[in-house]
Amino acid sequence: MTGRSVQVSDEKIEAWIASKQPEMIEAIKQLVRVRSVYEGFDPGAEHPFGSGCAKAVDEAQDIIIRAGLQAVNHDYYGISAIYPGASEQKISFFSHLDVVPEGEGWSFDPYEPFERDGYLYGRGARDNKAAAVGVIYTLQFFKEHQIPLKHTIAAFLGCNEEAGMQDVPYYLQQETPAFSLVSDAYFPVGNGEKGILTADFTADITGSNLLDFYGGELSNVIPSTARATLSGFTAEQVQAVLDESFIVSSHPQGVVIEADGLGGHAAFPEGTINPIQKLAEALLRHDLVTGSAARAVAFIASAFADYYGQGLSIAYEDKVSGKTTHATGMVRLSNERLIVNTNIRYAITAKSDEIVEKLRAKGAAYGYVLGHVDDNPPYYVSEDEPIVQQLAELANAVLQTDQKPYVMGGATHARKLPRAVAFGPSRSDQSKPFPPGRGGPHQPDEAVKLQNIWDAIKVYIHALLLLDELVEETVE
Repeated sequence: MTGRSVQVSDEKIEAWIASKQPEMIEAIKQLVRVRSVYEGFDPGAEHPFGSGCAKAVDEAQDIIIRAGLQAVNHDYYGISAIYPGASEQKISFFSHLDVVPEGEGWSFDPYEPFERDGYLYGRGARDNKAAAVGVIYTLQFFKEHQIPLKHTIAAFLGCNEEAGMQDVPYYLQQETPAFSLVSDAYFPVGNGEKGILTADFTADITGSNLLDFYGGELSNVIPSTARATLSGFTAEQVQAVLDESFIVSSHPQGVVIEADGLGGHAAFPEGTINPIQKLAEALLRHDLVTGSAARAVAFIASAFADYYGQGLSIAYEDKVSGKTTHATGMVRLSNERLIVNTNIRYAITAKSDEIVEKLRAKGAAYGYVLGHVDDNPPYYVSEDEPIVQQLAELANAVLQTDQKPYVMGGATHARKLPRAVAFGPSRSDQSKPFPPGRGGPHQPDEAVKLQNIWDAIKVYIHALLLLDELVEETVE
């Protein structure tokens, strides 16, 4: 890297990273052992997102202090590691410590991390605890080498990225970074994110034989299993018409049918098999549901048969961000009311109010009422922005890749920040050694490739040196 007043050789960086790998691995494991799942939001509580997230903050504080850095606990909304510069103006990293629920289908205990063949396994290893450790150690590199910077560098590790992002607005009440790098995506640069619209459809199924329908725990996770309980049939009758991918068991009031799928992140539904839709389609095809439930189940089977909006009449595509996608991550039956959630990642130029009206009309045709709607607008920074171009060039140079900035369906803290891009640590140009539905974020057997974290630290060190000069020129 040339053209900057402070120079650090790749050889020095690589040797330092190699010397720190054992303790970084232990730090990642320390965080992964914590089940930091969102337990609800109570802004007046000591632990606003629950005890698990609070425990993750405490463990992160231990890692930050061991690294010789200043730790700032933001009232358990998150925690920051600080490397002071000549001014208090900050360039900040954003990662997160919270994780999605583990779900079903794991081959091992999701909170007993281990290494194998260059990967570290466990819930949150990839999303986003290894990255959190990586940015802490990026700051430690600057401290141990006493590298002077104009800006103070902060690494904020939030606790509510997966279920509402209330952590960043709270942080911004205290700090406003001059520029932020969100270490929760892919290289070279994520310069935009699609809009996210979630909505609940509710149908009255009074008098039907559908006694229960359950699948999923979070809107943004396509589950691995779903189940339905029916009256009026025996297990033998149902098993005779279903294939081996369904598990049928007796129930005091009839039968329980369980469907397996291939779970994943709702932002990236390609390659998943949604067991909620699969089960609905089977119930409908074999006339296993009666009365008002038949029409309600037909909606699930039809609306979620594809991932690109056709089933909900919201298909849309633009040049900047590609196709709108949609999935269902949750279904519940309560008091004879069937509730179906949809998670939509809409293209940047799509209009959310038009999407809502189309959802309302589509649901009404099947007897559903559209209930709670939450719209999280898209964010976009032009790929022609100099700071985007220079960060992309830097990442490509260090990683020896040739990729362009991208817009994605995933949501990161970048959309909540005044001036930010998503920046690693993962890579989209690598094949994955896992079977479909496993190994990725929000999937069973989640794993992170450790070499990607080591490479990301190298990129981050060079990026901070670049931004320390570039941000001063571009921020008023």
